[in-house]
Amino acid sequence: MIPNPEHIKTFVSTTYTYIGKNKQQEISRLLFEIAKRERIDYTKIAQELPKPPSRFTNIKDYLLRRRYPSLTEENQGIRPSLFDISLRPDLRVDKDSKPVIYPKTLFVEESVFHTGFATRIRNLFPDSKVEIIKTYKDHIGKRRLSIDDYNRRLQDFYLIRENFDFYKRCPCSNESASCGYIVVNLGSGCPYECSYCILQDYINSPGIILPANIEDFFSVFKNSKQNIRCGSGELTDSLVFDHITGYSPQIVEFFRHYPDSSFEFKTKSNNIGLLTSAPGAKNVIVSWSVNPQSVVETVEYFTASMTERLKAAQTCVKCGYRVAFHFDPIIYYQGWESDYKELIHTLLTTIDGRHIAWISLGTLRMTPRLKKIIENRFPDNTILDEEFFTGHDGKLRYPKRIRISLYRNMISWIRHYCTSVPVYLCMEDRFIHSEYQVFS
Repeated sequence: MIPNPEHIKTFVSTTYTYIGKNKQQEISRLLFEIAKRERIDYTKIAQELPKPPSRFTNIKDYLLRRRYPSLTEENQGIRPSLFDISLRPDLRVDKDSKPVIYPKTLFVEESVFHTGFATRIRNLFPDSKVEIIKTYKDHIGKRRLSIDDYNRRLQDFYLIRENFDFYKRCPCSNESASCGYIVVNLGSGCPYECSYCILQDYINSPGIILPANIEDFFSVFKNSKQNIRCGSGELTDSLVFDHITGYSPQIVEFFRHYPDSSFEFKTKSNNIGLLTSAPGAKNVIVSWSVNPQSVVETVEYFTASMTERLKAAQTCVKCGYRVAFHFDPIIYYQGWESDYKELIHTLLTTIDGRHIAWISLGTLRMTPRLKKIIENRFPDNTILDEEFFTGHDGKLRYPKRIRISLYRNMISWIRHYCTSVPVYLCMEDRFIHSEYQVFS
């Protein structure tokens, strides 16, 4: 049940005429979230509100207690993000139509037009319009991008020459413990529709960006003269476009000669055909984001099923690769314990722990802006119904009590099956990290 925000705002503005616009907005936002969370009509909540001309603080206190019952009971400071409710039906994701990866237009920078990479992609999409541009930066200019652009991202592919952004440190949140990971930026944009995806909040491209000069990534690595733990998958899924780019065999062959460094492919796909055509290397890790199948079906739209992901992991192990798994984000909901415990059982009885390089744990978090985007693109979501508070880094997070419980249980279940696999926490504050960090 999705409450009608306009009805709520009209009710508040006509009932509480003596309250300023900003305060009316806060009341409207809380009414909206409570009605959605409790699956009831907002008028039933309104009947229980302090009657006009009650003070604003009395009205808000009642709504906060109802929206954040456990936080209120624990006397935790609540700093909710009470921005205006504005839902646009045209931004809603069509969850019933799996996107087709076939761009309408290929924008190709002139410096890479005659490369084998660009030729390969033009041949793969013979019906796509091809437009030569000087540079991506010049082509985009100062254009302001929106959710509409993000929704149309698969229509345009940009084949570019990357000149600067080859390797960068993992952008850990402020005050989060550093993981020391190095991100390899081998593209931007993803066809999947995970409702929590941070890419929705980084709408900085109108399409899919693919660098055509992977050889320069290798040259920069050679010149760095340092051993690193690195991988792709921050701004795109590492393997979902692999049949298009042909990156994976080249990456495996390159890193085979640098055994003191490691490279990680992060994916939610089972697109491993090209990858497994190359003999595995122990310092090349193939990793999957994992969640219970019920979460996959209701939150991670168009991704491979958990069965498909684990089958792909088995195949990679047989081909000589090590694998890894990321329980990130862990989604908290009623009944999460049995679902995640069963998933860990399935995973660690399917994949021998000796072949697992690491497991990471991280809980759902988001910026206030991402919350608004999720509301518009996935208005019937349930992940926003839980109690969130503003955390150490300004992101909305589950209360510390819940996060500690999630980590404690997950680590316990993992250790029941495997005592030696390295486990680490991702994007967590330093206190929790120091208490539960067991990465080695």
